[in-house]
This record gives sequence, C-alpha cells and structure tokens, in this order.
Amino acid sequence: MHSPVQRKYAAKAALGARGIGEEKEEMLLKIKNEEYRVKFGVGFVRELDKKYYAQNNTSVKYGLGIETQVPLLLTGDPVTLSEFLYVGTYAEEKRPAQADIDGFIDEVEDVEALFDEVIEELKRSNATRVKVGKLQNSLKEQEEEEKARKEATKQVKKEIREKSMKR
Repeated sequence: MHSPVQRKYAAKAALGARGIGEEKEEMLLKIKNEEYRVKFGVGFVRELDKKYYAQNNTSVKYGLGIETQVPLLLTGDPVTLSEFLYVGTYAEEKRPAQADIDGFIDEVEDVEALFDEVIEELKRSNATRVKVGKLQNSLKEQEEEEKARKEATKQVKKEIREKSMKR
C-alpha cells in the first residue's frame, strides 16, 4: 500500500540546526493531476490563528489555532484534516479548492495513514513541533487517566457487589 501523499526533497535554503543546503522532505498532495506543496510553517499557524482565537476585553486577540485544532486532528476529525491540508497550501500560487481536498480525503485509500502523515509533518515543522508534541503528550496523559478512572470505578463496583452478596 502506498502513501496517500507524495514526498519530494528540496534544498534547504536557510541556516538552522540542519545546516545550509541539506535536503529536506516536502509534503505534496496530488489532486486532479496537480501537485500542491503542503507546508506547516509560521504562515500556516498565522492563517489558523486568524480563525481560531480568544479576545480579551481590550480587543487583543490571542491565536489558538494549534491549541484548539490539533486535538481534533489527533482524535481523527476529517473536517480538521481537510482544513489543515487546505491551510497548509497557503504558500502555493494556485491552491486546490477546499472541496477538492474534501474529495481527496473521501477517496483516499488509507485515511488513517493520511492522518498519521499530517501529524508527523506537524511534528517536523519548526513552527508547530513544540506545541503539537505537548498536545499529543497531554492527550495521552488524559487517555491514561481516563483509563485508570474507569478501571478504579470498575474495581469499586466489583467490591460493592461482593460485599452485598456476603450479606
């Protein structure tokens, strides 16, 4: 089974931890025989923050795009997946329509792999890596706490049943 997205390598043009000129993978979507580069950089975060924000009483807006939307992506929300892919094409001269991305998701052979690839790409991007990692860890902790709570509740109910049967 092949990946729902394609990968290409492009020369890195900026200084950084990886150095100058090192090859870097790009995420590409192929929709209707057109390739679109998906980038989860600062521009991506800025676009999400325009839509998802909190505003205080002095009209200062605080962007919350990553904080509010990544948990939905991590739990498999297809609308959020579509939005991330669409907003991720912010830097493309010619972008796919949102409806084309929706159709791509509807027809992709392995949607779970697509979710995984988008999440991995978010974890690789300098602009999203830290918050996505923290949100993913937080979600895992919440799931473990919920599992422990359910197990404790189950154990208490079992003990109550056993005590009531002894009477």
